[in-house]
Formats: sequence, C-alpha cells, structure tokens
Amino acid sequence: MKINEVTEARYGDDPKTKMIADLGRRLMDISAKMPMGKGVSDEEVEKSNKMSAFGDALTRFGTPMGPRNMQDLIKTAGVSPEEAKAFLDMASKAKPAQVKGDEVEPEDEPEDEFGAPDDDAMAAKADRMARRGR
Repeated sequence: MKINEVTEARYGDDPKTKMIADLGRRLMDISAKMPMGKGVSDEEVEKSNKMSAFGDALTRFGTPMGPRNMQDLIKTAGVSPEEAKAFLDMASKAKPAQVKGDEVEPEDEPEDEFGAPDDDAMAAKADRMARRGR
C-alpha cells in the first residue's frame, strides 16, 4: 500500500476504512509477536511500540475520535512518514490478524462460594411457604 492511498477518512461501513483497520490489526499482531525480554535492543522495543501505536491509530481511522487523514495519523501515532510507509508495507504483506475465539466458555455458572441456595431452591421454598399460608 502506498502512503498516499490513506488520504481522508469516511464514516460508516466504507470498505477502504475497513481495510485500513485490518492493516492496523495486522501491525498490532506483528508487534505483539516480536520477541521482548532480556537481550532485546532498545531500538527493537521502540520499533515494536511505534508499530503498535500506528496499528492502533489505523484501527481508529475514520472514527469520530480517530485520525481523519495521513497527517493526523502520523501525529497520533508519533511516527515519521518514513516509518509509517514501512509499517504500511509490512502490514500489507502480513497475514490477516488471527482472532482468538477458541476459548471455551463454562457450561454453567460456578456455585456461590458462600453456600447460598440457587434460584431453583429459593423458588421451591417460596412455593412451599405460599401453600402453607392458604
């Protein structure tokens, strides 16, 4: 993607805005997978942070509170035009970001840890008390 293709934001379900947001998610995914820790240079950490900030700004491009043009985008992310171009090129060559949806939800809510009766038990007790009162 060329840097001048990101020009003005449009609101709504514009395919171009969706594509820009996808590029942002790709950059944040790349940044998250970069090795961090002992032995990583300050320059690599800075690059990862800038990449993530630029990706985040791309995901908000065209929203009411997000950047609306390339100058806003660069200013919001705190990157140079050269870095922005490099990040856009990197994102356009990357695979789409993987959405993690394989987490299994619990089948039922866990029991109350204080031993309170469940809703069914309370309803049965209320029914018994109502029948006695007649």
